Amino acid sequence: MTKSLRTAALLVVFGFAIAACGGSDSSDGDATDGVESVETTEASAEEEAAPVSEVPPVTEAAPVTEAAPVTEAAPVTEPAEESAVIVASLVEWAIEAPTEYVAGDVTFSATNNGNFPHEFAVIQAESYEALPLSEGGAVIEGDLPTGALIGRTARLGGGSVENLTVTLSPGNYVLVCNLGGGNNSHAGQGQRLDITVS
Repeated sequence: MTKSLRTAALLVVFGFAIAACGGSDSSDGDATDGVESVETTEASAEEEAAPVSEVPPVTEAAPVTEAAPVTEAAPVTEPAEESAVIVASLVEWAIEAPTEYVAGDVTFSATNNGNFPHEFAVIQAESYEALPLSEGGAVIEGDLPTGALIGRTARLGGGSVENLTVTLSPGNYVLVCNLGGGNNSHAGQGQRLDITVS
């Protein structure tokens, strides 16, 4: 009887083992069919699952530095005196302009405030009286040393303006309207000005 109970118990355990291993109820009786179908199901589930994108690695943040203090901008300064535009007014019979300048580039705004045509010329010389002059007081430009005539405007009608920029070295110069001749010389009638550059 003990032997029969043992055999019966073994059969029950064996039956549970077969059931636990996924026994098949198919007609061919292959016990591995259930296992294959589970593997196939797992594989198809993996294929259908959405791909997982990789997360970039975490990098260490740069250290935070303290911002520099905000300072006010420097005030804008006025242009240097030598780059300023100098108004030279031409009238009958004078040139009205400053008599002292700083060496460098100087821009004259020659303005004819008179009724007659005038011009504006810059000549390097000690003074008007030191220039080669005709009998009526016009400057004889052909007798000037080479380079003494620094620059000149065109003939300007009444109300006309022309800018003339010249580079002046330290020394003496004459501003002059050299139109006319003989008794009609504008320079001879007083349209001239001696200036000094330092």
